[in-house]
Amino acid sequence: MKVTLAFLLCCLLALFQSPVRAEPPQASPAPVLGKQELSWLAEQDRFRIGLRSDQVPLVFDTGNGVLAGTYIDYLARLSEKLGVTMEPVVLATGQGTGPVQSELATDAVLTTRMPGMPVVPGKRFTDPLMSLTYGLFVSAGDAAIRTLADLEGSRIAVIAGDPNQYPMLDPVEEFTPVPVTNVSEAVGQILSGQADAFLAPVPVVSDYLQSAMVNGIGLSVLLDGSPVDVVLRVDTDSDRLYQVLNKAIAAISHNEHRTIRQSWLQVDQPAMERSGLELSGSDIDWLKRHPDLKVAFRSDWPPFEYTQDGRPTGLVPDLLTRLESQLNVRFSRSVVASRMDAEEQLRSGEVDILPGLSRTPRTEDAFLFTRAYLTVPIALAIRDDGRFIGDLRELRSERVGVVNRQAAHDYLLINHPNLDLYPMETVEEGLLALSNGDLDVMVTHIPAVSYTVARLGLSNLRITSITPYEYDLRLAVRKDSPELHRVLNKALGSLEASETESIYNRWIHLDIEQETDYTVVRRVVLIAILVVLIFLYWNRKLSREVDERIRSENALRRSEDELRAAKLEAERLAREAEAASLAKSEFLANMSHEIRTPMNAVIGYSDLLSNSVTDPQQRNYLDAIRAGSRSLLMLINDILDLSRIEAGKMRLDYSAVSVRRLLDDVRHIFDLRAREQGITLEVSVDSHMPAAMMLDETRLRQVLFNLVGNAIKFTHDGGVTVRATAKPLKNRTEGTEQTAEVAERQYYKLVVTVSDSGIGIPQDQVERIFDAFEQQEGQNTRRYGGTGLGLAISRKLARMMGGELEVESEPGTGSVFTVTLPRVEATGEQAEDEGAPKESDRLLAQTLSMQERGWLREQLAADFGDEWETVRESGDPEQMKDFARRVLAWGQRFRSRSVTRYGEKLLADVEAFNLDAVNSALEAFPKLLGREE
Repeated sequence: MKVTLAFLLCCLLALFQSPVRAEPPQASPAPVLGKQELSWLAEQDRFRIGLRSDQVPLVFDTGNGVLAGTYIDYLARLSEKLGVTMEPVVLATGQGTGPVQSELATDAVLTTRMPGMPVVPGKRFTDPLMSLTYGLFVSAGDAAIRTLADLEGSRIAVIAGDPNQYPMLDPVEEFTPVPVTNVSEAVGQILSGQADAFLAPVPVVSDYLQSAMVNGIGLSVLLDGSPVDVVLRVDTDSDRLYQVLNKAIAAISHNEHRTIRQSWLQVDQPAMERSGLELSGSDIDWLKRHPDLKVAFRSDWPPFEYTQDGRPTGLVPDLLTRLESQLNVRFSRSVVASRMDAEEQLRSGEVDILPGLSRTPRTEDAFLFTRAYLTVPIALAIRDDGRFIGDLRELRSERVGVVNRQAAHDYLLINHPNLDLYPMETVEEGLLALSNGDLDVMVTHIPAVSYTVARLGLSNLRITSITPYEYDLRLAVRKDSPELHRVLNKALGSLEASETESIYNRWIHLDIEQETDYTVVRRVVLIAILVVLIFLYWNRKLSREVDERIRSENALRRSEDELRAAKLEAERLAREAEAASLAKSEFLANMSHEIRTPMNAVIGYSDLLSNSVTDPQQRNYLDAIRAGSRSLLMLINDILDLSRIEAGKMRLDYSAVSVRRLLDDVRHIFDLRAREQGITLEVSVDSHMPAAMMLDETRLRQVLFNLVGNAIKFTHDGGVTVRATAKPLKNRTEGTEQTAEVAERQYYKLVVTVSDSGIGIPQDQVERIFDAFEQQEGQNTRRYGGTGLGLAISRKLARMMGGELEVESEPGTGSVFTVTLPRVEATGEQAEDEGAPKESDRLLAQTLSMQERGWLREQLAADFGDEWETVRESGDPEQMKDFARRVLAWGQRFRSRSVTRYGEKLLADVEAFNLDAVNSALEAFPKLLGREE
């Protein structure tokens, strides 16, 4: 390393003593390191990186003690960039021993980490080298598991040493972990039926299945929404190592990433076929040994289960018929009188399956439940003349009816023990009691209410609200029948959604033939006889009441038909709206790609032609093409921002932001443009401004850039002033007792004003300029340009951040734009006044003599020459960004204020894709440090 350092010093001396020399192109970009970091690296012999060696193709032992894989290639690339050997060290695991028994003997550990997970105390993580995608793997014939929600109550193989599995399984409330040591053992557990699924990186599992020629495992769910980062874990006291590694990772180019990944991660994913039901050999053998499976149906639960002509009928029997055809079996069907009898027969072994049972806290410990094949909400039904009840919490002394031992009964007993419950035998009995005034509220599911009301003609009932509880209909089997549970789950999983939907629609939307409510009729007839014997008048009144009831029944039937038609129409309109939204999104995405790319070519070739065309008329044509294409590109960018805001797709990312530093960036970037305009730019920050505040730096920067850019554009004499103030707010917490966390928080009212002495805005145009595609009436578009979107986007962004953008202006005097954020949290102590800079801190260009300034200009020409012309003619954003970064590094190295500001402005314009500003800045390159062309 000492020889290398000496060689670098010799090269630097030769560069300063010689004329202009062209730098050779670098195939692999080197990290930008400071002088102290280079000196520290020169003292290092090697870095020991700990890792696991049992993950093919990520990292593995080739058999002769040599490690290979994706991780090893990345370590080799980091070693090349830093010039220090990265020595991979195999860490010991719980299943075996490695060369190192502890992480203490390593400098860093290469590991994986899910974004957002808690940071290990005493450790910090570098930027990611790459990302891994995990997948949910199951038996290739298991159609029962299609989402993470289907893992409820299942057995999941958990691979030792992988910390990412349990966070991914957070949505699963209950499962049985099956510990395994590696992917091979997890696959074996699935194939042997001892586990139902496992989570692992897709490349690792794919490589294993291909190399082992295993065909019985399939990818059920690709968890691409939860990527896992591959990072280096470093001790917090190793800050120098952490910074060096981060810079080396940032220097890995896109082509280098692609080369490494293409070398190892090209294995096809094991697809999960959904062609139909696939039973394993053990499942088929179990069905053959149990040919006479008994199913018990209830007779009192329409429209799901009831009897007609002595046979079970309804939605549930239709579903069982479909499962019979799927499994190629015939169930033995029987009818029981009630739910309690059905549960008792299942416990005693008289029947094998209860097809319409809900899993509740009372039943989940008694039986095994399949996946839910139907979910219906539980609602509140009341009489028309009763008190309106919109929520279970509004119930006080009302008589609440429930069907005995059903899910609604179980939920109310557990979660609402103070209610006055009246258990009913059937839904029909409960609704009749409600209609006759024996109950105040009936709690049951909506299909039962609709079916019973239509069949019995109970026109005085209505549904008021939906409760937070649901009936999730499942197939229930005994705890000692896991094989039957697995077979039924596979059969349900193989059903297409259209099949279950057709069965549901057949019974839920069935037009029921009305039958007479004999109980009501008997009472009415008895009363009618008594009334006829006493007064004939009451007989005529009864006739009128009967006519009114018939009209109400007809009205109810018509309203149900209208409601059904309205629902279908609403679904159609929703689909059309979704399709229109998708079409709009696709159009914007295509426009962004298809128009930007040729527009860049138009701009680039126009710039090239401008250097070779001398005819004045032709140059005017070229200038018109260049100006029009750049204006169109800016318009496209603004339209995309505006569309994202209006569609609600733009998200704010709050973080700790230094307002003082942000405004300093504004001053640096726009100072050159203001001086070119011949005006002044003043930026000031309140001395009481907090050191850091919780803001979205990107969006606030975008608003300030729009306002300052407009102020400079429309100001010809005078100047532009930017001022930021922060006023502390009183704590909203009332009382004297507060927690320490609340007491430490401080909120401020942040106000940023941008004032100018420009052309001003008439009062009748003040609100118009904030509308999209609107500009001040009478504005010289040819002179000032613009699309009319900047202020519209800025006001929308300010309101998204909880604030407001306002303007006060007078024609001929100037304008004052004010951004007000009424409540911003301060995240640190107030920044101290740094005072006047020391003499040693002043920039070199401020203290140079004329002779030294001339030498500095010659050095700038020697290092860059006419490279700015090549960069401008190429039109390549990456080349422009590299040029800007090197100029910025040059200015910081020689402590030249003008070069530093130029590099910062050029880099900001390149990253904002502002081609007009980029080309203008490149053309102004020869003017640096007083040089004029």
